[in-house]
Amino acid sequence: MSNLRLINKTSVSGVASANVTDVFSSDFDIYKVVATGFDTTSGTVGRGQLRFINSSGSIDASGNYGSASVAIEAAASSSYPQVKNFTTFIDFVLYDNGEVGGNSAAIWYIYNPYNSTRYTHVTFQEGHFQASYGSSTEQGAGYLKVLDSITGFNLTSQSGGSFNCNFITYGLRRDT
Repeated sequence: MSNLRLINKTSVSGVASANVTDVFSSDFDIYKVVATGFDTTSGTVGRGQLRFINSSGSIDASGNYGSASVAIEAAASSSYPQVKNFTTFIDFVLYDNGEVGGNSAAIWYIYNPYNSTRYTHVTFQEGHFQASYGSSTEQGAGYLKVLDSITGFNLTSQSGGSFNCNFITYGLRRDT
């Protein structure tokens, strides 16, 4: 039996906010989400902002997030490694500034989302391309500082523009 099990595939098109629901359960403690094709379809999307959805179906948009990330920007950019922290979402898990041909992909690992006796943590690495700057990457970690049973996630556009994205969610099982 494989230690990586496909849970869900979700594609969204032309949305400012995407919900992927009912993907976390008591079956796994660790989940891998592969997000590809994050691409602006209208306006400027900017950074994708990650929030979690609890077992009641509510998006936790409170000030209960802790996160930090480091950007390693392309040589043409003036903003070299940065550390950022946000409290109402986990930031920079995907990025697209709306330039033609630009897009982003990422891998997120989400730990203990369904277990309401532990905090939900996430680590991520993201890569994106912008025609004016070249390729850049971001790595980071975050957590939800609420003991809650998390069953899904929400990705929202930073700037309100619309985007396309594909999400593939896997459960990871340890060998016993």
